[in-house]
Amino acid sequence: MKITIITVCFNAAKTIERTFQSILNQTNSDFEYLIIDGKSQDCTMSIIKSWESRFIEKGIYFKVYSEKDSGLYDAMNKGAAKAKGRWIIYMNADDEFSDENAIQYAEDNLVDYVDILYGNTIIVDGKTEIVQTALPIETIKKHLPFIPQSAFIKTELQKRYAFNLNYKITADYDCFLRMYIDGCQYKQIDYCFSKFHMGGVSNKNEWKTYKEDIDVKHANRVLNKYAPLQIVKYVRRYLLEKLK
Repeated sequence: MKITIITVCFNAAKTIERTFQSILNQTNSDFEYLIIDGKSQDCTMSIIKSWESRFIEKGIYFKVYSEKDSGLYDAMNKGAAKAKGRWIIYMNADDEFSDENAIQYAEDNLVDYVDILYGNTIIVDGKTEIVQTALPIETIKKHLPFIPQSAFIKTELQKRYAFNLNYKITADYDCFLRMYIDGCQYKQIDYCFSKFHMGGVSNKNEWKTYKEDIDVKHANRVLNKYAPLQIVKYVRRYLLEKLK
């Protein structure tokens, strides 16, 4: 088993079934599937239980954990700690794989020297779908060059570089940036791994995301947020936000 798929969810009854369907549709079913639920108060757990037999019938190792957590990144850390596959991909409960060959395509490109494999993403905004092409990893000091749902991370590495819970929106950027700075090996391929549905926390809170993004860069010493030019950029962005 090369891959562990982790779905983190909380009150996800409206969207989790499309995630399930995209995972069941995979031509390669030799993977582990973990669901980390944050003690949902809606019917999410009932839906999960109703789908469990379909995964088992297809020979997919399926395991559900439901307990209170401290948010998205805490749940993702819990999932990584339980993963037994060699690589992890997070496919949360409002996103999906781009097509039925995504897992097989990943396996064909996951080799020993690769720490993080990443590709393109289809951005879904209502009825509109646009391909967002991943950028070279060297651009990570400016922005995360890929969508995390289109990245496969070596499990031992993810356990070592746990998500920093001090960040509520951009802990994934911090995690991948720390890996890059420490010399981890990234491999970019021209393939769409996932469909990312707009409407998540970072989409709704652009200003908060920008502020955390700056904090991540400052903490990792790729930017000085107190530099005069950076202060000017920050104030300009703040004023533009206020004018919205």
